[in-house]
This record gives sequence, structure tokens and C-alpha cells, in this order.
Amino acid sequence: MTWRPGRTDVVLVLASVLPAWAALAAHLEVEAKPPDAFAFALVTVVGLPMLFARRAPVPALALSIALLFGYYWTGYPAIGLALPLAPALFTVAEAGRVRLGAVVGGSGLALSTIFRLLGGERDVDPGVIIGYDGALSLALLAAVLALGDAVRSRRGWQAELDQRLRLAEQEREAEAQRRVADERLRIARDVHDQLGHAVAIVTLHAAVAAEALDDDREAARRSLETIRTVSRDVLHHLGDTVGLLRGDAATSAEPAAGMADLADLVAATASTGLDVRLEVRGVERPLPAAVEATVHRLVQESLTNVLRHAHARSATVTLEHGAADLTVTVADDGAGDPGTGAAGHGLQGMRERVALLGGRLAVGNRHARGFAVTAVLPLTAERVGAQP
Repeated sequence: MTWRPGRTDVVLVLASVLPAWAALAAHLEVEAKPPDAFAFALVTVVGLPMLFARRAPVPALALSIALLFGYYWTGYPAIGLALPLAPALFTVAEAGRVRLGAVVGGSGLALSTIFRLLGGERDVDPGVIIGYDGALSLALLAAVLALGDAVRSRRGWQAELDQRLRLAEQEREAEAQRRVADERLRIARDVHDQLGHAVAIVTLHAAVAAEALDDDREAARRSLETIRTVSRDVLHHLGDTVGLLRGDAATSAEPAAGMADLADLVAATASTGLDVRLEVRGVERPLPAAVEATVHRLVQESLTNVLRHAHARSATVTLEHGAADLTVTVADDGAGDPGTGAAGHGLQGMRERVALLGGRLAVGNRHARGFAVTAVLPLTAERVGAQP
């Protein structure tokens, strides 16, 4: 890639050359060789390293000093030291080499002062050379170095601020994506639990209605009524879910089902012909809403699995209230799991719900016969992780 100097590089050259041209035109040293076109050309050459000073500040400074002392060797009038070198020292400080710039600038100023004291300006008062010219040049060099370091610090601070803003934006984006993923997962669990339980109830009652249609019309009627009720409820829940996904502000936000709804859940399951019992042990007390909703979903999904897969005659739902935990167990007397453990979205959803609360879930075959799901849920506020 071909390098071409930019506007800033040209400005640095002019900042080095123009003050030197002005000093040369003033011809402050009458005893020196009169300035001519070649002298102005030499001064221009002294400033040319500024064309690449931003890319290589230290070599540009070294070359500028060499060219400047080469100019003085020709015997032309003095053009100063601080002004021609100021742009080079600025780029060195801007590159983070302030100490190097201070050493080089101070050494050059010291050599220049000694040359003036021992050279052709012996008739000038040393106090003027050291106290006035030297102090003024030193102040100018210090100001240039400080300005370069301040520009570097500001750019570094701005770069750090931009980086922090980018990281903050990335974190906000990641958090938004995480929230969306969590909400999608929550909706998927709810839809699975509601539809799975409703389909199981409808399927079993449809079978009961088909068998009783000729012999027991009342039983068939009750089964069909149950199918209608369950279908209406699940359609209502699906409507709410679709409204939530579409961002419908008018969608009703009904409270999540909790412990008080377990009796109805057990009764609805028992209406299919499965012998279901609800046992409560320990001292009951108010529970966090997240725990109550999780208990309802666990029992609902467990009973759905019993209806669909267990081929069981009976099931027991046990709630055991402990000092700091609530143990929920759903056990049946069915065929159990012939494999290594039932897998699917239902059990996966139960594990996720329990994990959100910081609890433990165990599933597997019973020692005698059947299958059991046991969840231990913490009740202390600091251990309850999140809403299911």
C-alpha cells in the first residue's frame, strides 16, 4: 500500500518551517552569513521529517535534530531550537514517549546554549542567553511535550470510553437476547404442560364416552361435558399465549395456578378413571408464588405422564412441608420406565422449573412397581431463584 502524507503531516511541516523562515528573514545575527535562497531551502529540509513524524515519531525527531545542527554548521543565522523541533517533540509525546522527548529536547537545548556561550556570541551577556532565551525555550519545549501527552491521554480516554460503551451495548444486547430466550422457554413449558394435560384428559374421556355411548349415556354425557370444558379452557389459555406473543396489550394476565388449584387438578385427572389421591403432610403455611406455580406445573405434568404412559390404576400426589423445603412426590403403580429414564420435553421442563428455584428433581422407577417423580423445593426467599 502506497503511503501519502495527509493534511496533518503538511501542517506539521509548516509548523516547523514557517517560524524558522521568519527567524531567518529577520537576520537577527548580523555577523552570520546573510540568508539566501539556499538557506531557506535548508530550513525547509529541516522540517521535511515531519511528513512521516506521525508514523515514526522517534526517527523523525532524530533526523530533525541532525538536520538542524547540520544547518547551523553552514554558518547561516540562528533560527532557534525549540520552534523548529516543537512539532517533532509533540509527535513523540503524543506517541507516549514523553521522557525520551524531554531528554532529547533538554540535551539539544543544553548543547545549543553551550555552543552560544563558547561560540560566536561571546559578546552577549550570559545571563540573557541562559536566563531569558534558555528559560523561554525550555518553557516552550515543556509546553509542547505537555500538549502532546495531553492529546494522547485524551485519545486514550476517549478510546476507553468508546470501548466501554461498546461493551455496555453488547451486554445490553446479550441481556435482551437472554430475556427473550428465557421468555420463549417459559412459554414453551407452559404450552407443553397445558396442552399435554388437556390432550391426555380429552383422549381418555373420548375413550370413555365411546365405550359408554350405548350402555351408559349419562357417563358418556359427563365425559363429553368434561371434554368441552377442558377444550374451552385450553383454547382460552392458547388465546392468551398468542396475544402475549403478538404484544397485545389487551391480553388478560391471569395469575398462575397454584396450590389451591391442586384439588381441581387431581379431581379432573380422577375423572378419567385413574385413582388419584392427594396427601398433605406437615404444617402448611403461605408459600412464594414461584413455588406454588412450580408445584402445580410439576403435578400437572407428572399426572399427564401417568395418564399417557404409565398404564397405571392409581397415583398418589404427596406434599410434605418441611422447615425449609417442600417435597413434592407423584408416584404411580404402573409399568414404570423400561429404559434408562423417561426423556422428553415434559421432564426437561420440570428439571428447568426446579433448577430455577434452586431445588432438586429425582425421577425413576419405584422399588416395588411404578414410577415416581420427586422434587425438593426451597422455601426461603434467598434460595428461590426466579419465576417459573
